Order: sequence, then structure tokens, then C-alpha cells
Amino acid sequence: MCGEIRGISVGVIIAMIIVLIIGITLGYGITQLVLKPTILTTTITETKPTTIIVTEVAKPKVRTLFDVIGRKIELREIPERVVSLAPSITEILFAVGVGNKIIGVDSFSNYPPEVVKLVKQGKIKVVGDYWAPDLEKIVELEPDLIIADLGAHYKYLTKFEELGLKVMFVKGGSSSSLNDIYSDILFIGEALNVTEKAYEVVSKIKKTISQVEEMLIRANVTRRKVLVLLGPPTYGFWTAGSGTYIDELIKICGGVNIASKYHGWIQISREEVISQDPEIIIITIMGTREDALKVIKEIMKPEIGLDVTAVRNKEVYVLIGEADDLLCRPGPRVYEAIKMLASIIHPEVFGEISRSDVISAKQLG
Repeated sequence: MCGEIRGISVGVIIAMIIVLIIGITLGYGITQLVLKPTILTTTITETKPTTIIVTEVAKPKVRTLFDVIGRKIELREIPERVVSLAPSITEILFAVGVGNKIIGVDSFSNYPPEVVKLVKQGKIKVVGDYWAPDLEKIVELEPDLIIADLGAHYKYLTKFEELGLKVMFVKGGSSSSLNDIYSDILFIGEALNVTEKAYEVVSKIKKTISQVEEMLIRANVTRRKVLVLLGPPTYGFWTAGSGTYIDELIKICGGVNIASKYHGWIQISREEVISQDPEIIIITIMGTREDALKVIKEIMKPEIGLDVTAVRNKEVYVLIGEADDLLCRPGPRVYEAIKMLASIIHPEVFGEISRSDVISAKQLG
């Protein structure tokens, strides 16, 4: 039996060895297949870091202006509620196209006619007299900006500031030249963000001046001596000397201001008027045609003793209403004042003055 077992064992052993070898081989392969790490091939796309842009809310740009007395005026927004304290300022605001922003005016603001209409409708409030604005009424209106006349309203500066009111001053009635008027117009235009329109207004005035001066040069005129009285002679001989815009207007229109040797707004004597012998006398009054005729009759009386060329030749003119405003308001309509004066001083060049608000001594007969 042992022999038989030995014979079978050799064959079996050989077979087992073969199976074992195959098993080991297969087992190794399977083990490798199962245990070998799987390598995943991944295509990586390069991405740049994301830049997050944070947009800040735009802050209103602060505009810094300096008024005629050097005060810094900061405007964070374009003013929408404006109070005008002088007729010339009101006219400028309308001329530069922002009359719709006016919520308050002085009692003398009467041009353009739209102002009077809006006041009657209650859309614009009257905030007192030119010389004495009502500060309580102004506060009630809650304005963004008050535009004041240096000469008339500087005395209120401290009060304006105490009340927290934003105010800027222009030359206004203190204007000593046309350049001051130009500056007022441009300054207001800048404050209200209508600079281009303001330049157009100034250009219109300058164009009129150029036309008048060219016509006078071509005509080769002799300059005539002029006296402008601010109010009837019964109030005294108040006039405009050098350093006033009226003095400049007289020169532009071919005249010689007999009071130019004095400076500013001054009173001269009757004797001074007689010695200077004006050829033309222009009187501005706040009154009616009847008032104007009364003034002319008074100045023409022999007993008054004003024996000058203007009186003898009846070259005395009284300006009322709009004509008075044109000459006495340093505003955008100064170009019309120039045309009016040119016709009065040199009718041979510009034609006889023909305005119902300019009353001449010649109309007395």
C-alpha cells in the first residue's frame, strides 16, 4: 500500500505544484489588480484669481466758491430753493434761466413780468424791503441759498450765520464798473450751474457796447457833457462820480460825466453844476409821468437859477418806470440802458429817443 501511495503522490504532487504555481500567479495578478492604487488622470484648467470690485456710492461733489468779500461758499448740490434780495439779482437769475428756482424776492423785484405774476399766485414770496429783508420770512422758506447785495445786506451777515442760512454776496448796487456786473452774472451762473448761459448774457452786453462804440467812431462825434441826477433836484444834486458803472456808461455812449472828478455816489452843489455847464441833464425818479413833468417844470424855472446849456436847450430828460430801472439796476439789461443813453446823448447817430418812460423837456412845448 505504501508503494501504491507513493506512485499517486508523485503525480498528484506534480499536479498540485502546477496548480499552485498557476494559483500563485493568478493570485498575484489579482492582488495587483485589486491593491494597486488607481491613478486618475484629470485635466486641470488654470483659473485666475477672481477680482471683486466694490463700487462705492458716489458722494456729491462739493463745489467751493468765494463771494465778493472772500467768504468760502460750499455747495454740495445745485441750489433748488433760492431767495433773491435785490431786483438786479432777480433779473440775473431769470436771465441765466433759473428763475424757476426762486422762492423769495424783495419787494422791488418787478422784472421780468413773470415775477409779478408768480408773486400774485403765491408761488414766490416777498421777503421784505430791499434795504430791510424780513429774516423770519426767509427762514420759513427754508432756502438752499440766499443771494444778497453787498451794499444793502452786509450788515445782516452775522444774523444770517446765526440762523444757519447759506448766503453769498454779490456787488449789486456797489458795482463800480461793468466788470463788476459781469462778475455778478458769472458768479451767480456758476453757483447755479449755468455758467454757459451766464457767459451768453455777458456776451450780449459786450456786443452792444462794441456796436455803439463803432457807430460813434464812424460818426466822429464830439463828446457832450452830461449830468445824471439820482432823484429830483429838490432832494439835492445827488449824482454818480468816477468809480461807478453809470460813469462808465456815459463814456461808452459818447458823453463826458461832469461829476467824474469826484469819486463814487456823491452830492454836488448847484454852483458846481453851473460851472460845469452840462449840455444834457438826465434825472431818474420813482414816479409817474405827471411826477416827471413836475420835476422838469421845477428845474426849468428861471428863479431856480440853473442857467446851463441843458436847461436853455430843453435837453432835460426824466426817466421813470422801466427806464429808471434800466439805468439804476446793475443787471443783465444794462445793454438796454446803453442803447437808451446813446439815443439821449447822440440822437444824430442813434435816432431820437422814443420811449414813453423817458420824458423830455421838449414835450412841454
